Amino acid sequence: MDKKTKEKKGFAVLELIIFIVILFIIAGISFRLVYAVNQKAKIVKAKSEITQFAIALENMKDDTGYYPVRLGAIFDKNPPAGMSKNWNGPYATKMSETVNNDTPIDPWGTPYFYQIPLTDVPPETYCSTPDIGRFTGPPRTYNFPFTAPGGPAQLVLTNYGITSGEISVNGVVIIPQREFKNNPYPQIITKNVTLPAGTNILTCWLASTPDDYFQVSIGNPARKELRPTTDYFIIGSYGRDKKQGGKGFDRDIIFNSKTYPNFQ
Repeated sequence: MDKKTKEKKGFAVLELIIFIVILFIIAGISFRLVYAVNQKAKIVKAKSEITQFAIALENMKDDTGYYPVRLGAIFDKNPPAGMSKNWNGPYATKMSETVNNDTPIDPWGTPYFYQIPLTDVPPETYCSTPDIGRFTGPPRTYNFPFTAPGGPAQLVLTNYGITSGEISVNGVVIIPQREFKNNPYPQIITKNVTLPAGTNILTCWLASTPDDYFQVSIGNPARKELRPTTDYFIIGSYGRDKKQGGKGFDRDIIFNSKTYPNFQ
């Protein structure tokens, strides 16, 4: 093989290598473009579905006066608790796969998140005494049986001048004598207690100035929980990475009913 033939063969191999490299570059660029288009399409789909959910929730509120506790309620034929008035469901048809409680799935295969504000719930009272006083005579003991479901509870003493007394629950002293004061007036003492399920006994002992008195109540402490609300709702998707936060295609898609524009 002469020199010219060898050179031609070398150039041919080099050209082939360059061609293959260019082909891989073009393929890589094409893949990225196709992937980006696919992700953008998923974002558009997610926003479209979220908008339809939001419309269904607004229609539900227009009829019943409330937004529901769970997003899947928009697919229900029967009303959730507390939302039966003027119910006209279902308010939406399923556009995609759903999971527990009919929560719809976003284009990346993750359940859409749905949030409403926590609602203050008034405390449930298990026992509330009348005015308890010594009046005249020796120290007095008062027993008040009551029934409770068990678990954490809150005891509240409202004291109008008693300076010598004691409060017990099931034989355990909750407020000892040293804590009773006649200043401020009334004195309010709050204690956390744990109650067994069933019958409990509140015991009040007094050895104090006649005509002074106190009141005692035991109940479930005030708490917050999800209940139908008239305030606002938030619907969203965690995007490609299926995690909170992120940038680009990983960025959360969030719709907030109380802001404008709604998509954040």
